[in-house]
Amino acid sequence: MTTPAVLLFPGQGTEAVGMAAGWEAHAAWRDTLEAAEIHSGYPLRHLMAGGPLEDLRFQRHAPCAVLAHSVGLFRTWRQAGMPVPVAAAGHSMGFYSVLVAAGVVPLEAALDLLTAVEDLSQEAFGERAMGMAFVIGVAELEVRQALLAHPGLALSNRNGQAQFTISGPTADLEQLVAILQPSAFKVGLLPVKHPLHGPHMVALLPELARRMAKVTPMEPAFPLISHFDGRMLTTGSMAWDEGLASIALPVDWPAVVARLNGLGAPLAECGHGSQLSGLTRWADRKLQVTSLQPAPEYG
Repeated sequence: MTTPAVLLFPGQGTEAVGMAAGWEAHAAWRDTLEAAEIHSGYPLRHLMAGGPLEDLRFQRHAPCAVLAHSVGLFRTWRQAGMPVPVAAAGHSMGFYSVLVAAGVVPLEAALDLLTAVEDLSQEAFGERAMGMAFVIGVAELEVRQALLAHPGLALSNRNGQAQFTISGPTADLEQLVAILQPSAFKVGLLPVKHPLHGPHMVALLPELARRMAKVTPMEPAFPLISHFDGRMLTTGSMAWDEGLASIALPVDWPAVVARLNGLGAPLAECGHGSQLSGLTRWADRKLQVTSLQPAPEYG
């Protein structure tokens, strides 16, 4: 890739056995994964290569694997000559990958942030089953009307005009899925154990900020795009504050897409799979997103 692009970093849910195939030969990727394994204590490469999938998707493993893999891809492509990005956006916890790639915080700080979110969520929700559900092919008005009967649930992601996620108690999510099933193209529970991007997470923010208070954000090497409202985050403090708050802020991908249109640069997904390629084209059919998942031929 020789033209400066806007990079899109996917979040949890894109992990898959075999996601790292072909990357072990690249020193920048390998060094990133080794650092992540040492700091987290998780056998990320083993899980990414051979699974089993349920272990890779374990709540504490999956975000770390996605983060380390995306950052490793970015560093390898930069080492191979990819220009500094015009800007970058991350979907959900993909924003943590952007924070590291842009140099706002080191990889270890982002891993610590993931750990803090997991610890605080377990403390806050205890044995209460919480999570998220996805809804595809249902108009937003119908989704919001269905939510009126479930005040414990919140619309947490607007991924497109008819593609959403809902967060809250699992029992309520299961009822909502049953209600929307007849009119939905696809609907179901996500492999996530916390009610991310919704009001249930707000109470965690003060303690999360306290635990991460020793982190001093640096100025980003390129601007970051808020997945909450599409704002350009141009300073380290803006980006880090957004990262901390992001667990309780809903995701509005159409707002990100509107910003992408305004930037007028090529788009590339920096991670495994085509999650953000699909979401971006869902919001605007004119936009094409290439992938950095295939390793460069040199580097």
